[in-house]
Amino acid sequence: MIGTVLWCLILAAGLTWEVTCRTGRHRRPGLGATVAALSVSLPGRIGLFVVWAFVGVHLFTRYTVPNGWV
Repeated sequence: MIGTVLWCLILAAGLTWEVTCRTGRHRRPGLGATVAALSVSLPGRIGLFVVWAFVGVHLFTRYTVPNGWV
């Protein structure tokens, strides 16, 4: 239950960030521009891969593996 609430909060924070980046007076780079800037360097690509793997594994484990297996 707590995990689901935390994922929903992370999703809401990301959506809020994107909306304020697109509609605010002070334009800031959104998610696409941030990922593009991070993917230029090797450490940025490694960091993006680690975040992608972390989120993927945790969502997979949370919502697809039957209870009792993990």
